[in-house]
Amino acid sequence: MKLSTHPLATTVIGSWPKPSWLSDRRHDVSGWRIDRDWQFQGEELRKQQNGATQWALREQEATGVDIVSDGEERRDNYVYYHCRHLDGFDFEHRTRIAGRSRAWEWPMPTITGPIAARQAFLPADYQFVRDRTVRRVKMTIPGPMTIMDSAKDEYYGDEVSLAMDLAAAIRVDVEALAAAGCEIIQFDESTFTRYPQKVSDYALRALEACFQGITGITTVVHICRGYPIEGYAKANPEGYTLIAPMLAGSKIDQISIEGTNRPLEPDLLRPFGDKDIIFGLVDVGEPRIETVEQIETRINRVLDHIEPDRLSLGPDCGMIFLDPEVAKTKLINLVEATRRVRERV
Repeated sequence: MKLSTHPLATTVIGSWPKPSWLSDRRHDVSGWRIDRDWQFQGEELRKQQNGATQWALREQEATGVDIVSDGEERRDNYVYYHCRHLDGFDFEHRTRIAGRSRAWEWPMPTITGPIAARQAFLPADYQFVRDRTVRRVKMTIPGPMTIMDSAKDEYYGDEVSLAMDLAAAIRVDVEALAAAGCEIIQFDESTFTRYPQKVSDYALRALEACFQGITGITTVVHICRGYPIEGYAKANPEGYTLIAPMLAGSKIDQISIEGTNRPLEPDLLRPFGDKDIIFGLVDVGEPRIETVEQIETRINRVLDHIEPDRLSLGPDCGMIFLDPEVAKTKLINLVEATRRVRERV
């Protein structure tokens, strides 16, 4: 399945900034402030999250972007939101250890028993958005290896078994999303670029198990090198080169890569074979707004290395750390630059 009926689709990656009335916006990538970020609690929180999701959707639509998301407005953390719906995770007892190839240290929840899905929960999030837009909707899910790198395992003692149980749990929601009509499901695997050997050993197999046998969906894997936050070391760009041949032979339909914060040369696309690509053209860690002309020039360079019907364009990553107006303007400029290029291809 292709993501659009025209070349050069524009898409968000996942998160949108949270409005100040929902949270204090000092969102912490470490997860340290989980359950302490919201301005509301209980039923009132759910009501306000509904309002924030509608706001994020309207903001995305106003940019003209082709593919929207729920903005991840309900998520306290892009990994732990999913983990809280699984058996086997203990969020009360945490261990402060370093993850992401020792790039960041934070108090991680503990895996204390077998991982299993309780029941599918993402279809409700999807349906809320689906009922409120005519645009194509993408839902995002953290991948098995990224979840593993965000928790301390005190039960399995075997990474392969843990990865495959996580995949089985994730698959419950993937299957339910597909049944609900969700066409685009993106797996966030920011750790792929940090652990290429583990990708080869088991992580790619676990990722594919998340959607094995499920039809009617476009599968995406997002493999950025980490949020551009002060003190948080990004993964080496050579990680893309190492995992590209593996992904080229995978069952994933589309690969989302970060191309702007530390600009990638577009010839890096070739090792990804004939896979569809989302190329990041908006820096999500920089308030400076890229001009339409700058983005247009970059798109033209990328098109020297990939056919337009295989290329989609978006930000480097989720836009949660940006001021809402900055995020909106960046995406408006991306959409306009894409429109100009699209008229010529």
